[in-house]
Amino acid sequence: MIPDPLLLFIRLPETADQWVRMFEFFVVLYFSISFHECAHAWAAYRNGDDTARLMGRMTLNPIPHIDIIGTVIIPVLGYVSSGFALIGWGKPVPVNSLRFKRHHRGELETSLAGPLSNLVLVFGSALLMRLVLRFALGWDAVVEFLWVTASLNMALCLFNLIPIPPLDGSHVLKLFLSRQSLETYDRLFAPYGWVILLVLLNAGALGFVFRLGDRILRGVIGF
Repeated sequence: MIPDPLLLFIRLPETADQWVRMFEFFVVLYFSISFHECAHAWAAYRNGDDTARLMGRMTLNPIPHIDIIGTVIIPVLGYVSSGFALIGWGKPVPVNSLRFKRHHRGELETSLAGPLSNLVLVFGSALLMRLVLRFALGWDAVVEFLWVTASLNMALCLFNLIPIPPLDGSHVLKLFLSRQSLETYDRLFAPYGWVILLVLLNAGALGFVFRLGDRILRGVIGF
């Protein structure tokens, strides 16, 4: 049975099974965030900037990637308050775009590397899930773990593509804005990005991210 991923985001664990599921979720979350941030660092390094690598960010170790708000506070609040949608992000990877061999391409590849890394985990988990469901009936715990991995990474991918600072989507959008539009965008959104995101999360306005991700994922898997 495939669990509804939204149910994982609004209930404080009360039973041993729910505590196991919470532990499972946070294992997936922290690995996914680490994979996401490591992908940014790798893309920057591939384009000529080794700043992130020298600062220890090109690693799957979650500790260097922890952001107090995005990696700790928001996910924890998601378990203790039904008013918050559970999502997360890591500490921004330091990038010196002046060192890129080709500036525009380097900026674009580095910005998109994170969300694309989440898609890699989505399709990898979905493929494994299809194989398990076809050839290993009765492995419900494995199917559930793969579903959590796939659904969470789909949500992380879509969430990070939202064009609000400091999310990756804002960096991608700014690459295609004129200088005047960029100045207006930075003035209106850059100083208030965290506030806007927290308000949207608290209001439940980003629930469409989970619903859209869930619909796409079920289409990919075939449910």
